[in-house]
Amino acid sequence: MRCRVDDTGGLGPVEVEVGEGGGGVTPASLVTARAIGRIRGQLAGVGIDWGCGTGLLAIVAARIPTVERVVALEVDAGAVEVARRNIARAGSADRVVVVRADGFVPLDEEGRRTLAEVEGYTDFLVANPPASRDGDGLEWRRRLLHGARRYLRPGATVLLQVAAHYGMERIRTVGERCGYRYVDTVERSAWMPFDFDRMDLAEAFEAYVAAEVAGGPPFAFRTPEGWEVTASEVAAGAGPALTSWQAHRYEFLG
Repeated sequence: MRCRVDDTGGLGPVEVEVGEGGGGVTPASLVTARAIGRIRGQLAGVGIDWGCGTGLLAIVAARIPTVERVVALEVDAGAVEVARRNIARAGSADRVVVVRADGFVPLDEEGRRTLAEVEGYTDFLVANPPASRDGDGLEWRRRLLHGARRYLRPGATVLLQVAAHYGMERIRTVGERCGYRYVDTVERSAWMPFDFDRMDLAEAFEAYVAAEVAGGPPFAFRTPEGWEVTASEVAAGAGPALTSWQAHRYEFLG
C-alpha cells in the first residue's frame, strides 16, 4: 500500500510505500513532515532521521537545497528495505543513506562506518519516536536525545515530535539534563481524539496514568468542550480525550 503526503511545508508531495515493520503514516508523521518544511531555513548540512520508518522525514529533509546528506536510522529490517525503496523512488538516494541500527548502535560494519563519519559533525536531527511503555511515556525521547549528543555539533537543531498531552512542563524540560534548550513549537495538528484503538497508544496511556499516580506532573488532554483534563481523569470517565500532535524545536548546547 502507498500513501501520498501532500503537505510537507512547501517541499512538495511525497508518496511512500507503507510497510508492516515501519508502521504507517500517522498524524504525528504528517505534523513532523510539515514542520521540516516550516523550518527549512534552519536545516542545512548533515542530518539524522532517528527511527525513520517509511523514510518520509528523511526524504522531506533531503529536498532542502542546503541539506547535503541525511543518515536515516531504523532497527526493523523490513522497514529498512521499505525506506530504501521509498528513498530511491523519490529520487533521494544520492542524499539519504539508511542504516539499520538499534537506537544509535549500527547492526553492521557499513553502518558503523557511516555513523562514524558524522560523529560530532551532525547539524540537525529529526525524530518522530514512539511512546515508551515505561516511565511517563517519554523515555524513548530521553534516550535518543542522550544518544544523539555523540553525533551533534554544538548549536545543532533538533526537531522532535512530542504531543500536547504530555504537557508543556515535560515538553520544555525533556532534554535539559543532557544539554538541550527548548526553542519553540514549530507545527501542531488540530485537537483530535486520542486513538485508544491503537495498541501502542493504549499501552502508553496506561503509563501516563501510572506516572500521575506516582506523583509526576499531570498530563494535559482536552475534552471536546475545551476543558483540560489529566490522564487519571480521562481513565475515570471524564469524557473523550483529545490531543494535538506537535513538533518542537530544541537546540543542542553541547
